[in-house]
Amino acid sequence: MSTLTPTVFIPHTHNPHLRAIASIHMACIEQDNTVATFLPPLDPSAVLEWWLDRAEEVKKGTRTIVMCLAGDQEEVAGVVMLYKPLTQTGPQRGEVEKLLVSPDFRRRGVARLLMGKLESEGKEAGRWLFTLDTTAGSPAERVYPRLGYTEVSPSFPSKLSLVVPFSHFTLLLRLSVI
Repeated sequence: MSTLTPTVFIPHTHNPHLRAIASIHMACIEQDNTVATFLPPLDPSAVLEWWLDRAEEVKKGTRTIVMCLAGDQEEVAGVVMLYKPLTQTGPQRGEVEKLLVSPDFRRRGVARLLMGKLESEGKEAGRWLFTLDTTAGSPAERVYPRLGYTEVSPSFPSKLSLVVPFSHFTLLLRLSVI
């Protein structure tokens, strides 16, 4: 089994990994029916462009991306993001987004490694209240409670449920002691 290393994404160093991250994003949508920004049929260039935009947000300081690199640091096993809204009323908040694990690396602790690193980075930035939403009934919904997240809202429908069946979301949060 290869070594897995959670790594903070640095745009000028890690931009070459964005194609692999976009591929993982697409695989999660196509293979798992994950509701994650895009709907099939997917346009790989649009997904890559979306990730390039997220890298720009990292440069601006409003987002942290953590990826899990495998083996010799060339293969991406998974990714997760923390959106850091710039508000006077909520500087402690961080919004967890896009916890995506490659189908090739599932059930190896990648999600736990990614979330641990993301929360650590968030705490260093003064973020100690982490929120997220996930698709109700999905395998991901079972992951977050194991990582210490608590459901704060029962599943609620979204406008997307008119297009994608079962696109109800559950809101979860985690308080971390600084």
